[in-house]
Amino acid sequence: MNVQGKNRQGGLINMAAFLPKSVVNGPGLRAVVWVQGCPRRCQGCFNQDMLEFKDNQVVSAEELASSILAIQGINGVTFSGGEPFAQADSIAELAEYLAIQGLTITIFTGYTYQELKAAANPGWNRLLAVADLLVAGPYVKERPSNEYLLGSANQELIFLTDRLREHPDFTKNAGHAREFSIDAAGNIVISGLG
Repeated sequence: MNVQGKNRQGGLINMAAFLPKSVVNGPGLRAVVWVQGCPRRCQGCFNQDMLEFKDNQVVSAEELASSILAIQGINGVTFSGGEPFAQADSIAELAEYLAIQGLTITIFTGYTYQELKAAANPGWNRLLAVADLLVAGPYVKERPSNEYLLGSANQELIFLTDRLREHPDFTKNAGHAREFSIDAAGNIVISGLG
């Protein structure tokens, strides 16, 4: 089955990686879903292995929602990649399941907020409607940033709701952080900015 098309429908997500608990990929304790495939190709991207549109871990939005909702103690989910808006309909379906259960939604995207809104893409609008926080803009290697969650100085935090605006991580986590974990297969996973 090939699921590489942009804005696929049908609730299937082509996932590149998953981390059940993270404190460096958004405010609070969150699960992180990295998607496979990105049309942006930002020079110096940290997630080079997630750029190609190829089948990786294909999972239904409903199945992934069940797995995420079974994780104890998280207060949100972060979508990164790859480019989450390349799978907007399926990611929106997943995010809707999660938001109904009270989890906050953070999305890292290489698109600017203006590009997303100007496109008038129904899938993109659906995903924006369920997001609380957008970390938006292409990564520009020549413009490094030390701001919380921003990989480069041109990127911006777009609070689409007030749910995360006053989160303490925005004041206490000035700068970047990385975390190291070991997955079920014994692989070391490095995550975060820095």
